[in-house]
Amino acid sequence: MRPLATIVADSLQDYGVDTEGGRVHDLLGTRCDPYVNRLLTGIDADNHCHSNLVRAVAEFGLTELDVHDVINVFQCTGLNEQDQYFMKASPARPGDHFELFAEMDLLMALSTCPGGDLSLDMWGEDKADTTEVCRPIDVEVFELPPVLLEGWTAPERSSYAGGHGLRYVP
Repeated sequence: MRPLATIVADSLQDYGVDTEGGRVHDLLGTRCDPYVNRLLTGIDADNHCHSNLVRAVAEFGLTELDVHDVINVFQCTGLNEQDQYFMKASPARPGDHFELFAEMDLLMALSTCPGGDLSLDMWGEDKADTTEVCRPIDVEVFELPPVLLEGWTAPERSSYAGGHGLRYVP
C-alpha cells in the first residue's frame, strides 16, 4: 500500500505496444524457475532467474520465501490473439537505461536472464545455446544530494489496525 520505488527514467518509454502486442518491462509474467522447468521438461535445473535471485539474497540471511514478484526490465512480452503469453527478443540496445528512485531502504536482487535477450528459442527440442545472446547489465547506485530531497517524505505505513477478521483466543 506504499511505493517501494518510482521509475524516474526509461530510455524505452516510447516503445509502447508493438505490432504483435508486445510491451517492454514485463509485469505480466514472472521469472522462470526450476519448478515450472521440471513440470515442462522433467529435468531439474538451476539455471533460472529464480535460482539466481535465491542465491543473491542468501548472503543476507534470506531464503527462497523472501524472493517476491519481479519486474522483467527490458524483457518484451505480451498476449497474442488467443490470449497466450509470449516472449520475444528485447529491443534494448547498449546505452538503454531504466532508473528507479528508492522511496525507502530496499534490498534489490538482480538477475540477467539466462535465456539472454530472448532472440533464440530456449525451450523444446530445438532449444539453442543462449550464452551467445546473454548481455551484461550495468548497475549504479547514487546517493542524492540533500537539496534534491527537500520537501520529500518517505511513504507512511498503512494505518490499518485490524486483525484480518481473525479472533485470537487466549
